[in-house]
Amino acid sequence: MHTVLLLMLAGCGEWEREPFARAFVIEDLADGIGGPKAVAQPGDFLLENDQIRVAIVGPRHSMGPGLFGGGLVDADLQRLGGEWTRGRGNDQFAEMFATVNMNVTHATEEGEVVIVADGSDGGPAIVRAIARDEPFITLLGGLWALIGAPRFNISTDYILEPGARYVRMETTVWAISTGASAAQPDAPPDNATMLDGTDELEILTLALEEGLAFGDFYLQGGSVDVFAPGLGFDEDGAVFEETAAGRNTFQDPFVLDFIAGTADRVSYGLATLDGQLFVPLFTSSQTAGFGAGVRGNLEGDRLFEPTEAFTYARIFAIGDGDVGSIYDTVLTARAEALGADAVPTGELRGVVLEEGTGDAVSGAHVFVYRPGDDKPWSQFETDVGHDDTTPDGSFGGLLPPGDYELVVHERGHPETGRVPVTITDGKATGVALELPRAGEVTFRVVDERGIIVPSKVTIMPADGAAVRDPVLGDGYIAGDPEAVLFCPYGECRATLPPGDYEAYATRGPEYELGFATFSVSANHPAYAELQVIHAVDSTGWISADFHVHTNPSHDSGVTPIDRVFTMASENVELMVSSDHDFVTDFRPVIEDLGLEPWIASDVGVEVTTVEVGHYIGFPVVHDYLADAGGAFDWTGMTPEEMIEGLHEMGRVEDPLTFVAHPRDGILGYFDQYGFSPYEGTPGNLVVDAGLITITNLLLSPDNFTTDFDALELLNGKRFDFVRTPTLQEMDDYAADGSVTGYDVLERTFQEQQELIDGVYTFGPGRNGQVDDWFSLLNLGYRYTAIGNSDTHSKTSTESGCPRNFVVSDTDDPAFIDSEEIARQVQAGHVFTSYGPFVRFMADDRYIMGDELSADGAVDFYIEVQSPSWFNVDRVELYRNGELVKDWQLDVPNADTLNLAVEWSDTPDIDAWYAVIVMGDDDLYPLYTPVEYPPVQLQDVITEALSSVPAVSNLLSAIPPHPRDYPVYPFALTNPIFVDVDGDTDGDGELWEPPGLPVWLGDAAPVEE
Repeated sequence: MHTVLLLMLAGCGEWEREPFARAFVIEDLADGIGGPKAVAQPGDFLLENDQIRVAIVGPRHSMGPGLFGGGLVDADLQRLGGEWTRGRGNDQFAEMFATVNMNVTHATEEGEVVIVADGSDGGPAIVRAIARDEPFITLLGGLWALIGAPRFNISTDYILEPGARYVRMETTVWAISTGASAAQPDAPPDNATMLDGTDELEILTLALEEGLAFGDFYLQGGSVDVFAPGLGFDEDGAVFEETAAGRNTFQDPFVLDFIAGTADRVSYGLATLDGQLFVPLFTSSQTAGFGAGVRGNLEGDRLFEPTEAFTYARIFAIGDGDVGSIYDTVLTARAEALGADAVPTGELRGVVLEEGTGDAVSGAHVFVYRPGDDKPWSQFETDVGHDDTTPDGSFGGLLPPGDYELVVHERGHPETGRVPVTITDGKATGVALELPRAGEVTFRVVDERGIIVPSKVTIMPADGAAVRDPVLGDGYIAGDPEAVLFCPYGECRATLPPGDYEAYATRGPEYELGFATFSVSANHPAYAELQVIHAVDSTGWISADFHVHTNPSHDSGVTPIDRVFTMASENVELMVSSDHDFVTDFRPVIEDLGLEPWIASDVGVEVTTVEVGHYIGFPVVHDYLADAGGAFDWTGMTPEEMIEGLHEMGRVEDPLTFVAHPRDGILGYFDQYGFSPYEGTPGNLVVDAGLITITNLLLSPDNFTTDFDALELLNGKRFDFVRTPTLQEMDDYAADGSVTGYDVLERTFQEQQELIDGVYTFGPGRNGQVDDWFSLLNLGYRYTAIGNSDTHSKTSTESGCPRNFVVSDTDDPAFIDSEEIARQVQAGHVFTSYGPFVRFMADDRYIMGDELSADGAVDFYIEVQSPSWFNVDRVELYRNGELVKDWQLDVPNADTLNLAVEWSDTPDIDAWYAVIVMGDDDLYPLYTPVEYPPVQLQDVITEALSSVPAVSNLLSAIPPHPRDYPVYPFALTNPIFVDVDGDTDGDGELWEPPGLPVWLGDAAPVEE
């Protein structure tokens, strides 16, 4: 590699555009921006100039990650050409909205989002959102009430100047006078004090005790790859490392010069004009950045007088698709605000050429490091931008004067060294970089018949760590593979650094692994054929995933085409769409791709409230002419009303409805309503959400409904809420971390007896969804147990991880009747699995979900299968929630048939029986392990607030529990119900629920 100083002409020809700016109300979807993430509707507002376009939600409830009007939802460059007109743009952004003390602008009424200036005078166009504050989550509202936090008006002006590539946002806050009229002000006070930027900001202290902390919820979304200077593209890794080291990011937030994100042909950024950003929440879907604060009068009766007002300014930038174009805009905006002398810059211009050939390389990434830093400060992409039409390998942009080191990087190419460069104020510096050549390999995957089949190929280096680097934008994949390929047509190709490799072909948990070794060089393409053998006999059952996301969901970046590819490659035979409040139909995509022989699909939707649970229904109608495909606005609805809404959307009279991840904290229906699995009598549940009902009346026990068909007990890789840990397990984990995820999944006779004897109780604060279900069955609520991937990505949670196996008349995806599948699920003829295949029968003809009458012994049959590459070591049989029999299996399993056993039981009361199958094994490379536990909004806020003296006595610490683990082999059947005495209570049903066991007492209280 070498560098030279070059005198270069720009490698692109920009069109001349007359500067302008304008604001207007969207009257038709064709007026909007459009694109994969576009959600603006008629009645919302559009800001545009000659460079960029953004949409602001009007006075209504937002159906994106935000709650109310006034948020910025759509954003793109101003693109010339007919293909980009009439709402066919390239928006990849989710939503951002101002926050003060974690409160947001409650703009839902007419007049609360307005045009202040339409730009017709040649000046800036301005849209304003103005309303009273509202806590972003109800938990905060309860805290504010308890500590007597003051209430505020919040006004945010979105200001777009002609010719600018950024929107300047000015948020003004002023206190509401005691006893003031509820009338909405139409403008902020004109005496507001503009707050300076800062290098120090105590967010929690200001928000809870001393004043105001200004910032934004900055939710770039699943289609955007987040970048931060000094961290690179791996924000999840940075958060994990800091959290593992004991850092509370609310007390000690990340301090960043700016936040950026890159997407397909567009990029975004958030920055202050004269200070740092303080980031206590940091993921693509949950990010909050604060930039200013002000302390109030700590000696007086109130912190702020109604006559006091304060304004915080920052910018939202839109770039060409790389970080460098965002940083250009940030530096330009700062120079305009502070003066050129205060923000000196020089220019870097360069090209990337292929080593050995000298060919220009388009799409290569050039990372900018400060000397000695191990993570980059900025990033350029070659030949990026709508206006760059010449594929000459060029890149460039502005940097502050100083010394830097450059690294050229492209996924699949060998690593390169750093190249020093010096940027001089007011001058251009040129550089030429070389990218080493990569090798190439082609794979062909066949089954036992020699027929090519959809599959996945995982590539591992033969003798070392992968070159793949998530910090440099390659994407994090647990297990450290070099690459993961989805091969929906059985053949695929990869670009790799020269070297020796191992390849594993997988096709879901019913197939054996295929394996091959190969070598790649820059001059000789490699070829490898792998075979996957269908080992498991699943005749009479099909695999299905009913909880699936694509890029219409704000937190997913997977296109519908790629989602179909992943599902087919993982051997999911029926996929059901369930985007957040958006109806998606995969069937036309499958037909266009010619994959009907391998996968079927139907239409569903996930009703995604912020604090009242998530609900999914299918099959539903996809209305191509309605907004969001016909999804409804759930604002203010009770759970029962939302379930009724799903029924009204149904394509059949009685669509399948189920509650998703009911113990997922703030997103979990059972957690939010305070369902207790330790109390109740048949037909009567106990729910108590506690004090939170004071500020959220929807969480009143009266609004809890049981009117749904199924519960999603297995969700993605969230083994942490499958079973309720015992208090002993939680104590042991807290003491030395010796308890594993498998230990919690396993329920031994000794554990059960010690629970019965009162030696210990269940652990506090972690109710397992399977144990919830056991209690519900004992109380007479016969919900079907299911499990789904809830996949938002390709590899962090794979399609079909876990999946459902459902009784079906056909094993051929082309002939699957999805409406019949929904009925089979409602009947309980389904089991959910991360791998093992289970058959569970009674008296030779009753299967899971069935009910039988018996006057003596019932003969059960249990059969467990798995391919040879993973092991099942334990099978548990439960009667009325109590373990009655277990089987320990020898490992490694010698045959595909792990267990085939008969067992008889003579119940003396009506009973239900269910089977759990598990193995202390690792399903990699089929499913990647959990190495970075997910960051949950509620957990972060709870942990942060629990350490603040003013509110610590109101909150409990998060109980420690295993949160990183491999994906274990695990399966759960639905029950077989046995009636022994007929209809004894006269309700018309033969089977009567047994009630909760007498030993099932409350879990231990959470220690403060």
